[in-house]
Amino acid sequence: MPHIDLDTSSDLNKKTKILCTFGWRMALAGAETRLIMRCCHDMAKAMHVINPEFTLTRSFFLVRCCDGNSHYAERIAKIKSLGINMNSVTRLNFIANDVISGEITDLDLIYHKIRAVRPAHYNKNMLIPIEAFAAAAFAYCNGGTATVCLAALIGGFMLMFFKFWLLKKGFFETFVFMACAFLGCATTYIMCTYVLNASAEETRLAIMATTLLLVPGFPYMNGFLDIFKGYLEIGVMRLVYSIILTACAASGLLGALYPVSYTHLTLPTT
Repeated sequence: MPHIDLDTSSDLNKKTKILCTFGWRMALAGAETRLIMRCCHDMAKAMHVINPEFTLTRSFFLVRCCDGNSHYAERIAKIKSLGINMNSVTRLNFIANDVISGEITDLDLIYHKIRAVRPAHYNKNMLIPIEAFAAAAFAYCNGGTATVCLAALIGGFMLMFFKFWLLKKGFFETFVFMACAFLGCATTYIMCTYVLNASAEETRLAIMATTLLLVPGFPYMNGFLDIFKGYLEIGVMRLVYSIILTACAASGLLGALYPVSYTHLTLPTT
């Protein structure tokens, strides 16, 4: 069995650290698996790493490298959550291209450039109203009146506000989706029925526009892309988790609608 030694080759240790940090940051930003693996392999080749091994799951990213002299380096990074930040993905991709093309060769500089791309998320104070307006826009695009758009706007704002608040408090994401679907649906129904005097058809459209914000579209897309491109394990993990989140949102929606399902509001039929 080859001897595993992280200290014998400082350069090998640095290269492993660079690759692990890069892949970890890409995963945190929501990059698809094929892009992460391709960039890591190309960077490893540019840095003269022999037979690098990469393992990506939903919970960790593992890198194992060899320098050709029976010296191995191994590094693992825990992935706490998979967010969406295309700005970070783009910046990291530019760094990878610079390394691959040979424009950057200093290992310390490469590492500091990667570390400078913080796994930040979009400003919540900006994201909440944007999501609320997105719900109103969806209602408008589906023939909603000003009443429907206003109800969807308020319901979407409350849904996103409570979503970020519950996540900040440390609640599980599955519970957050269920609770937010319930709160968003209840808020929209109360606005339509007791404030805006909307019809049953308008109420249904407003509720659908509001709860659409909880559909995990990006994880679904990444899951299917991973499966189609040969990364079956991580693709199935992402799809299963997306389905679980969708089921939780549906449970919250039904929980809010059930008490009023015997009144004038009827559920939409397919």
